[in-house]
Amino acid sequence: MTVGSPPAPQHARSRILAIDDAPEVLDQIRYALGGEFDILATRDGVRGADIAKRLQPELVLLDVMMPDIDGFEVCRRLKADPATCDIPVIFFTGLGSEGDELRGFELGAVDFVTKPIEPVILLTRVRTQVALSAARSALKQALDELAQERTMLADTIVEMRREERFCADGVSYVSRSLDKTGGDLVLSVCLDNGDRQLLVGDFTGHGLPAAVGTPLVSHLFYDLAAEGRDFPQVLLTINKVLRERLPIHIFMAASAVRIRHGSDTAEVWNFGNPSVLHRSQDGEWLQLESSEPPMGILQQDTPYAVSEVALGAGDALYLMTDGPIEAECRDGSMFGLERLIATIDRHGGEVAAAIDEVYDAAASPAGLDDITLLKFLPRGGATS
Repeated sequence: MTVGSPPAPQHARSRILAIDDAPEVLDQIRYALGGEFDILATRDGVRGADIAKRLQPELVLLDVMMPDIDGFEVCRRLKADPATCDIPVIFFTGLGSEGDELRGFELGAVDFVTKPIEPVILLTRVRTQVALSAARSALKQALDELAQERTMLADTIVEMRREERFCADGVSYVSRSLDKTGGDLVLSVCLDNGDRQLLVGDFTGHGLPAAVGTPLVSHLFYDLAAEGRDFPQVLLTINKVLRERLPIHIFMAASAVRIRHGSDTAEVWNFGNPSVLHRSQDGEWLQLESSEPPMGILQQDTPYAVSEVALGAGDALYLMTDGPIEAECRDGSMFGLERLIATIDRHGGEVAAAIDEVYDAAASPAGLDDITLLKFLPRGGATS
């Protein structure tokens, strides 16, 4: 240990690579740091870059002025190589070389030490950078582990949402999310008595926090249907469970439809979702607006208000989350419901083409919220 230097912290010895063409400088570095660090030394810049790549030191000490290639070129090569780009570099420079320091920082150096070397100053600065490097490595490892856990959790949620009881008869839909998991869900079931029940939900936020409640709602929807529960009671139960099981800031906007076997009427419930749309065979549109708050917020003991719409042959119902109509366009406006209706008409009712147009018009397609649009032909016909 250098006399008069601060006491060395207790840690495993780190490797320091010193690159300097002056033998006496390398000796000074060994004297200042050798009691605490393992020193790798070379007088050649090209060889130094190769050593850094092969042996991965925790820090590189690099002289600015060297023959053949100077320290700036060595630093540039280190930062350009993925294998060495994260190794911190401290430059050695002479007094009055502010221009060198500016260029070094632009190339990615973390610090400068002026010559002649003061052992205590060098040791202190090296300790600081090695500690920072160790902290960055620990943080990267923690983030990598967190990413792996997030992927595992996302895969689990996706698997929990997989449902063989989904009834696709008469249904076509598009649901897109930035994440593997999202806060939107589409549920459809055909009961033994011939009734059809659908629900399109949209949990607050997006990504994993929004997706947490989706398996819960899916299981309730299908399990209660299998038990023969009346659909209005199913909706009350979903609301009750969401209120009791999820944090107060996580709730679900939803729209739901029931069509009883043999009926020419659709029963529609809307809990804070955009309007459910009814398009008649002759192209007339009817909007069924929300009449209830999102599910999971308020206690509800009596059946929710229901809207009814008569169905003719070839009529279609459209259920959606707010993603399509709240997409921000390049002119700063939202895509909007009226524009979406016109887009659906222009594409002959095809939901995939309509959603493609939403993305084409978006100012930032990669930043759009979860988007879901569903088309349902209650009385048969080809879906698209």
